[in-house]
Amino acid sequence: MLAGRAQGDTVAVSRTSIPNYLARVRALVLRHEARRTGLYGFAALAGIVLVLPLVGAVIGAHRGPGLAVLAIGGIAAAIVVAGSVVLGLVAPRRRYGADADVARWVGRRHPPVASDLLSCVELAEAPVRPGAPSRALVSALADATGAKLDDVAPDSLLPVRELPRARRWALAVVAANLVLVALLPGIVGRGWHHLVAAPPDPYDGAALSDVPLVGDLNATLTFPAYAKRRPVELPSSSGDVRGLPGTSVALRARVLVPASEVELVIEPAPGAAGAKRKVAAKLDGDQVSASLVIDRAARYRFAVTSPSGGRSIETTPRSIETEPDVAPTVQLVAPGEPLDVANVRRVELAYVIEDDFGLTSAELVWESGKDRGKKPIPLDDPGSRAQGKLVWDIAEVQVPSGGEVRYWIEAKDNDTIGGPNVGRSRELHLRVTSPRERHEETLARQQAVAERLLKNLGARLVGPGDDGPARDGLAHDLRDAVVELGSVAGAYDKDPHASDQLRKALSGMRDRLDRLASAEQRLLIKGAPKMPAVRFAATDPRIVAELEDDAISLADWLDRERLEGLLDISDEIAAHQKRLADLLAQFQRTKDPRLLDEIDREMKALDRLYAEQTAHAHAMPEDVLDQYVNRDAAKAQDGSRCMDEVRALVHAGKTAEAQAKLEVCRQEQARAAAAQEDSLSAYRGDKFGEEQKKLDEVMNELADVAKDQDDIAAEANRIFEAYAQKADEIARDHRREAAKKIGAVVDKLRRRLDAIDQSGLTPFAKEELDVVERRLNDVEHMVGDGDLAEGAAMARQAKQSLDTIAGELEAALDDDRQSDSTSKWAEATQNALDGVERARPVAKDLIDELQALAPRPDQIMSGDDQRALDRLRRREAMNEQRTRRLGDRTKQLGGELPGDTASELGKKLGAAIDQMDQADDRMKAKDPSGARETTRAAADALAKARDRARSAARQAQKSVVGEEPIRIPGADEYRAPEKFREQLLEDWKKGSAPKSYEDADERYIEELRK
Repeated sequence: MLAGRAQGDTVAVSRTSIPNYLARVRALVLRHEARRTGLYGFAALAGIVLVLPLVGAVIGAHRGPGLAVLAIGGIAAAIVVAGSVVLGLVAPRRRYGADADVARWVGRRHPPVASDLLSCVELAEAPVRPGAPSRALVSALADATGAKLDDVAPDSLLPVRELPRARRWALAVVAANLVLVALLPGIVGRGWHHLVAAPPDPYDGAALSDVPLVGDLNATLTFPAYAKRRPVELPSSSGDVRGLPGTSVALRARVLVPASEVELVIEPAPGAAGAKRKVAAKLDGDQVSASLVIDRAARYRFAVTSPSGGRSIETTPRSIETEPDVAPTVQLVAPGEPLDVANVRRVELAYVIEDDFGLTSAELVWESGKDRGKKPIPLDDPGSRAQGKLVWDIAEVQVPSGGEVRYWIEAKDNDTIGGPNVGRSRELHLRVTSPRERHEETLARQQAVAERLLKNLGARLVGPGDDGPARDGLAHDLRDAVVELGSVAGAYDKDPHASDQLRKALSGMRDRLDRLASAEQRLLIKGAPKMPAVRFAATDPRIVAELEDDAISLADWLDRERLEGLLDISDEIAAHQKRLADLLAQFQRTKDPRLLDEIDREMKALDRLYAEQTAHAHAMPEDVLDQYVNRDAAKAQDGSRCMDEVRALVHAGKTAEAQAKLEVCRQEQARAAAAQEDSLSAYRGDKFGEEQKKLDEVMNELADVAKDQDDIAAEANRIFEAYAQKADEIARDHRREAAKKIGAVVDKLRRRLDAIDQSGLTPFAKEELDVVERRLNDVEHMVGDGDLAEGAAMARQAKQSLDTIAGELEAALDDDRQSDSTSKWAEATQNALDGVERARPVAKDLIDELQALAPRPDQIMSGDDQRALDRLRRREAMNEQRTRRLGDRTKQLGGELPGDTASELGKKLGAAIDQMDQADDRMKAKDPSGARETTRAAADALAKARDRARSAARQAQKSVVGEEPIRIPGADEYRAPEKFREQLLEDWKKGSAPKSYEDADERYIEELRK
């Protein structure tokens, strides 16, 4: 056939290469199969996504079935994906890998070329063999077949319906998903939630029991040891328990169903964090017992395992509630808010701390910038309430002048389970001020003004001539200096270091210069280049003379103020040395390592003050140093070296040696301060003669009065010693019997005092109770020595303190009854008052016993001693008259004395006169003991008057560098109850204070005088 065709027919030339054609067909077929299979696979996956949420909605929120459905769906999806890959990619590549396979596929899709196309492929691939068709014939067949394929496009061979059909399936399933989500979003969302987020079966699949599984439930609560509570029995309870964290709960119950095992399932309370846990219970027959510890709010259920292995658990839980252990309540009372204090002052703070179970510690905390400090507050009886006063030394606060300090009290309770709870008082503020530093700043401004005036004076002495601008400039500079001088004078108005004389001198200076400057201003011709000198002939000499006087006066005042500044620094050094001595003594006694930090702060403060003292001395003019300041007055460097030795001893742990060395340093400092005082007096006498003369007269008279009072006190002491010696001789034979009788009464009184409810005492009452204890110790000591008269005096003081406590507590209760709400401490206060009332009769018995045992003074005093006491009384009366005259003269001089000498001296002289009046009464009553006490007190008051006057004379008032603390009472501080104050005022109007309030009266008057 082939031969005939080759011979008879003309073969057409083909444009199509059969191998290329078949390759194109193969690529189209593979792509077609991949698309078709992918669409069907996508449709299958979308169908799975459609079915899964419906199945999830049907099976509900069950973790097991939900996971099973998800697993089945995942497996089906994996099969679909794998099938799609195999059917769409792997299988077609194998099926159509050979050209013959592709030729057969083309022949099926286009039969007219089926035989020829397959023959061409097979003949072309056939190996060379005998009898094979010639290559020419094969080539001719290929050309003829290729010509037939020219009109057959490969795209036309692909099935037309298969791909659209697969696409329709995929779109249909996607549409079904969208419709389902649109119409049933709740079912779809719930179904997926059931499958993905279904909770596990509760309680490990245990069956929930709507009825209790146990009955006759008893609970025993054992509270933490720190709560000091007795165990609590809860018989036949519901099982709900409430207790402090750390409370142990013992449960006992009877199982109501057959059980082989019982356990407690504890879960966090709703909304609380934590994990579920199980507690095994002990089963004995039908009795079950278990224990748990309360640590947080929770719920628990009984779970029972039956003998057959089935588990059941109670549906209704039982609650575990925690009882809060609240933080301590802290109240802090201070003298003012905000409070301005000098950096060496002490502040008295009152506090009340309460807790529901007990306190362990309290401390005063302060902050200033990044610095933070703490001061422990001793709790004598760490119960559930603490009340008292605390004296805070501001020297502990390392804050520059003008800095602000925040402070509060923190207290910790005795919670040993969750850790101590910390209570905090309200935050108060104080500003640390240094009047001395402010005074020195004003002095610097004064010096600048003096230099401006001196410069103006120099220019005027040269003379501006007719130069108008030069004249105008001098006038302008003078006006500016006058304004600044007024500003400096204003700064001195509230400066405690500035004297009235300085204020008057600057004020007068400003007024005179202001008048002269105004007169010169009126003569100036504005803008004139020339001003005739004759125009100012009248004002220039007056201005020059005034400037000369003022320059000298300002220089004298500056030198005086600098000398006084040295004394101010000396006072601060003395105050810090005293505090350092107190700290060393406290450390020697307690060995508390926390005190070392305070000791170090004090020594650093002293270093700073010595450096300031050296700088002040170097800044003094040479003529002042040479003429007025002697060697002893300028020993700042020696003092610094002395303190270096103290520091070395402290760091070496030699506290006793450090104390001894510090005492040497204090004595050296005192000698240097006395020498500085003499230097200042010499300077004042030279530069400010009249003022110093009057001060010297007053101080000399005061020294004479004080010397006479010292002699009177010494004579009163001699008379008392003679009386006491005779009284001792009389009582010596009865000393043992007296000590036995008095000891029994003192022991009885102490038992009554110990029974007083301390929590109901006010801070004032606590102080008085301490006085009672000290007086009883004195009574025992004096009776043991045979000094019955002195012992009786101590017993009377103890009785007066008890009377004062009773009045304080009665007034506190009256205030509470008159208030709108009853204080939570009222019951404790009443109990304390009852205890005091039981102690007062015993104190009266003690006085009676001592008076009965002691001989009367007038019976044993010799006639010479009685006459000496009468003479001494007359001397005391004469000295009192001299003191009164000195007080009247001081009052008349007033502002003529330097500083606040007059007012300060008047206060102290008044206190001395009061003591002299009491001494007169004691001598009249032939009471040598009382005479000794009151005459000595009058002498001490006069000594204080002399020191206070000397201090005020140099304007270093005690209100600036004093040792007395800023106390409560005050506007916002602790006060005695209202009724107590009203009673005092009424008695004062009558001329005397009630006997039981004598000590409180003196203390209150002293506060008012301050």
